[in-house]
Amino acid sequence: MKLKNGDIFEVNFSENRLCYGQIISTHKKDAFTIIFFEGLYKSRPSVEEILADNILLFGNTFDAKFHHKHWIVFDNEKSNLDDINLPFYKLGTNPIYIEDFLGNSIRKAKDDEEDKLYYRSYVAPVRFELAIKAYYKIIEWDSVYDELLYSNIISKSNSVVI
Repeated sequence: MKLKNGDIFEVNFSENRLCYGQIISTHKKDAFTIIFFEGLYKSRPSVEEILADNILLFGNTFDAKFHHKHWIVFDNEKSNLDDINLPFYKLGTNPIYIEDFLGNSIRKAKDDEEDKLYYRSYVAPVRFELAIKAYYKIIEWDSVYDELLYSNIISKSNSVVI
């Protein structure tokens, strides 16, 4: 299966607990950038309803859950992709640079900006599932999920003036 930008997928956590995600970038050879929407459903809603939902999680991951058919792609829609704010990341240690989502180095970070951004990371797909379960209080929240919260990622990126 060749995964593509815009692929919408379903994750079934348990009976009557479905959530939805979307691949927003396949620009890295062996990794994908995905989002998960906030809604939790008992049955599959329309694609329009899914895309109208708030973005809950954002991050880079791998294809294991797709490959093993735990995450089922059922549609493709690209109309919303340009509306998704993409983060900036920090790169390096001394000095620290700011890079855009595509990996282009923008400039050296100012001292007060070094703690404002996350390093680009790649996490196993199961961490997304655990973060969603924790968000819905099925399991306990762990602070490692904070870096997947879209609101945290974008607020940190928006605090840096490029």
